Amino acid sequence: MALVRMWGYSGIVQIEQRLLKFHNADSVFVRQEPYLWKQMLTTNGATPVPSVVQSPDDAVMCVIEVEVGQAIRYEINLNGPSASNSRVASAQSPKLQGENIFQWARGATISIVDVAATG
Repeated sequence: MALVRMWGYSGIVQIEQRLLKFHNADSVFVRQEPYLWKQMLTTNGATPVPSVVQSPDDAVMCVIEVEVGQAIRYEINLNGPSASNSRVASAQSPKLQGENIFQWARGATISIVDVAATG
């Protein structure tokens, strides 16, 4: 059983550079804080667990964090769970460990399963 935390963000912002002593054309971007919403999911073995559609969801990116030492397989459905191209997570889905950032959209959901139960 894996614990999965999710946060929806409205985008990224450039950090202001102060007191520069030389020309710098580089930029640093970070998540636009505060996040818009959060969710916590717990896998149920090989049974797919869906996230809940947030309303209103103005997030354009989602940070997903899998509990240390755990792994999941996932399917992100940008058009929501009712779309004709919607997928549920299975043994054939991509694997995720640690933390990653994904594209997100209004009405999007994720489906997850535990790698330990699906291989």
